[in-house]
Amino acid sequence: MTWQLLLMDANAIVCLLIMVRLMFFRKEGKRHRLSVAVLAYLVILAAGFNAFNILLGHYIQVNLGDLLLNSVICMAVWLARGNLAKVVITE
Repeated sequence: MTWQLLLMDANAIVCLLIMVRLMFFRKEGKRHRLSVAVLAYLVILAAGFNAFNILLGHYIQVNLGDLLLNSVICMAVWLARGNLAKVVITE
């Protein structure tokens, strides 16, 4: 396994983690914000698109910067328990 394949697999896993956490977020009494909901939807689509392109072999190269950026986003989403409003809105 080459370094590039390892980066691609890691990036696919990180993108899948972002997608799954955001997909299964429950509001449970929290305020609904349309702009945050649209942003979450777009992030789910983008992360899923990246992950499935990698898994299907359409993605040729992933660099370390992509993996680090996706990892930071993944950590922020998981630490906020999927609540994207906590990540993007500071009050």
